Amino acid sequence: MSQTIRFYYLYRDSGNYKKFGFKDFSNPLSLSLDELEQTIRGNLISTEFFYPEKIGIQKFKIHRHCDDFSWYEFEKVEFVESRKPQQSIDDFLQCIKGK
Repeated sequence: MSQTIRFYYLYRDSGNYKKFGFKDFSNPLSLSLDELEQTIRGNLISTEFFYPEKIGIQKFKIHRHCDDFSWYEFEKVEFVESRKPQQSIDDFLQCIKGK
């Protein structure tokens, strides 16, 4: 049985104010959380940072026209009960690897 994977991330501005978000993915190959986190961290800047537009994460509205940092931080992944997500985690991992 595949479960929904929730990818948690945040945006931290130069004043250290944070805005949190998440995106849900289907998990048709039943990948473990350890496998996912290792793959994700191995393809991020310094194992935690990413440019949201390069991996299909929409920027927060507060950040779209800001002169602050343009990268977001990966927080964690976990299994959740959720409606069926549109995108699979496999497709998302390909986006991260192709950065």
